[in-house]
Amino acid sequence: MGKKDDWTASPVEQLRVYSVAKRPILYIRDFDFAAVDRTLLEFAGADYVIEEYAKGSGIVDFKTKSAKSKDRGKGLADFLAEYNDARFSSDPNRYLLVLKEIHDRPGAAQGSEDTLADPRVCGILQSIAQRVKKADADQRHEDLYDVTVVIVDSELAIPPELEKWTTVIDVPLPDDARIDAIVDKFAKTNSAEVKPSYRAQLRMDLKGLTEFEIIQLLNLSLAVHPNVISKESRDIILREKHQAIKKSGLLEAVEVDEKESVGGLKKLQSYFDGVIPVFKNPVLAEKHGVSMPAGVMIVGMPGCGKSLSAKCVARKLDVPLLRLDVGRLMGKYVGESEANLARAIRMADAASPCVLWIDEIEKAFAGIGGSGGGGEVTTRMFGAFLTWMQEKTTSVYVVATANDISSLPPEFLRRGRFDEIFQVRFPTKEERADIFAIHIKKRNGNIIPEGIDPKALAAMLPDKENYSGADIESIVKESMKRLFRKNIKNHGDENDSTWDSLTQDVLEEVVKSTKSSYHSQQEKLKPMLEKLDKLDVTPAS
Repeated sequence: MGKKDDWTASPVEQLRVYSVAKRPILYIRDFDFAAVDRTLLEFAGADYVIEEYAKGSGIVDFKTKSAKSKDRGKGLADFLAEYNDARFSSDPNRYLLVLKEIHDRPGAAQGSEDTLADPRVCGILQSIAQRVKKADADQRHEDLYDVTVVIVDSELAIPPELEKWTTVIDVPLPDDARIDAIVDKFAKTNSAEVKPSYRAQLRMDLKGLTEFEIIQLLNLSLAVHPNVISKESRDIILREKHQAIKKSGLLEAVEVDEKESVGGLKKLQSYFDGVIPVFKNPVLAEKHGVSMPAGVMIVGMPGCGKSLSAKCVARKLDVPLLRLDVGRLMGKYVGESEANLARAIRMADAASPCVLWIDEIEKAFAGIGGSGGGGEVTTRMFGAFLTWMQEKTTSVYVVATANDISSLPPEFLRRGRFDEIFQVRFPTKEERADIFAIHIKKRNGNIIPEGIDPKALAAMLPDKENYSGADIESIVKESMKRLFRKNIKNHGDENDSTWDSLTQDVLEEVVKSTKSSYHSQQEKLKPMLEKLDKLDVTPAS
């Protein structure tokens, strides 16, 4: 085998390298067990005897998957104990013990049998691993013990006591050439035509998916549009990709209200407008040497439009908005948090084109560089995220929002991670008027009732310079509540067509009695404003 990094090598090549290195426990995280079986057969050839234990089925024949009658009733620990017997030290055969779906299930009793949570299972696996290393160290080759455990699971869950004995094998997603090969083989097998005009876009639409998922989507496409894979198939493929997001639990699909709009932030909105032609024409952009937009970071005062901007850019690009909460990714097992991040990233890639929104990113990656388990995990996750940001080739537009980025390492802000960093401050006088107008229209049939002057409302705000967009929204909401109570009292609830409309007087009454968030949170917000003054990034307004 030529020199190749293990994370870029195929699973078969990785298996060969790790078998030569006498790694005792190999962990393949993949839900496509049939594809893993083919990989194991290709690797094993005639050199290994393959034995399988599957959760729910017990000991089965690896090729036929039928239960072995003589072994019925044996649990996982019993199965492993048999190959931990001394007689295997004189057995010239090489064994692969394939264990499937043995991770600990949420809600299962602690130490549940037939899983990695069972102390007996872990103890026997440790014993097997130690015997493999001992046999490898026996230079006289008197000890022939050669047993490799291969855990195949849809989840990555390695107990701490097995960490040093376990090597994770990466299953790379198909690259462009492999996607083309899968599509061509599928089309030939199903006597279908792949329209040349859709070929390049199809390749991008299928990027981030496993071979199994690609074939499933192509089957669905042919079921709706028989005999041809064309641009008409795209809606089906994208819809099904986004369905997977809702089932994962790692990313949240955020509904974007068509009525929502951003008041002010003209530079930021103009910037987003410039992203649209490149993002919506990736194949043409690539042809002309234009890289796909990576994303933006928006930092600044709370309640001033950062989150709303993420929603609005998704609407502008006409793609789903996915929210990543790093807190959801944290797991209890060694490597589980990092694996969850990798899975979330993979799902975002698979759902592309989309906008991936990471809210309060400074909290998500707090503790970077710190000592101890938590800090080390966060640092590894941070590094993996940065690498993905630098190297991603899919149409995932990242919008990271933060109140304070002073705690983030400088490498996070380096060019190439984000295309641009914008700062958001409290809205200007003109922006305050725009925000009043937006929220009044939103709650009044998309019109501003006669006699209402948003500019006058903005001008009469006490402590004018320190009102956020959220403060202004709360004023309009409270005004609508007061008007509602007044109408119920004066006109009853039987005929709302006789109700009074919102007036300037109602709004002004609420304005006079409403203090800004800054007024009550000055100790917290004043230092943030001072940091923004020192931050050399593009203003959003």
